[in-house]
Amino acid sequence: MKKAWTLGTLAAFVVALAALVVACQGTTEPAAQKPVVEKAAASEKEDEEKEETQKAGSKVELPPAVASAFKKAYPNAVINASAKEEENGKTVYEIESVDKGMNRDLLYSADGTVLECEEQIKEADLPAPVIAALKALYPKSTITKAERTTKGTLLQYDLALAGAPVAELSLLADGKPVPATPEKK
Repeated sequence: MKKAWTLGTLAAFVVALAALVVACQGTTEPAAQKPVVEKAAASEKEDEEKEETQKAGSKVELPPAVASAFKKAYPNAVINASAKEEENGKTVYEIESVDKGMNRDLLYSADGTVLECEEQIKEADLPAPVIAALKALYPKSTITKAERTTKGTLLQYDLALAGAPVAELSLLADGKPVPATPEKK
């Protein structure tokens, strides 16, 4: 004779199985390790929240050389946020600004030297070789956002795309792909 499982029997079985799993988890994981993992995760989360808070409109006092260099280069720009950061063991200052409706992010050394500049541009301002390369690679794509990034002597164009198998594309001014940089270990 076959025994039929009723809904009540099946529910009782699931509850018992869940209780067994919970009981086993408590005995296989040492209690001393659990708080350390939670503390590390909490610390990571706090660091991420701190970065987001810094980025979301907070401003640090900029050194006079940085403030002067920014104001001289972009007299009509409005600073939305600024941050003091450590990069490769050196203090740098990041400024997020808007100028005539276009976003611009700059990275300055403490002496006011521009280390990196990312600025939003209109599609019409992209060089012809960049447009040609994009159309050759992804003819049906459309540009949703374009940025010009200058870092040292490197000038590149970062494009956010729709209708392409990739979401972003970075090209040099001549339309060639930006060379990959090796990861630092």
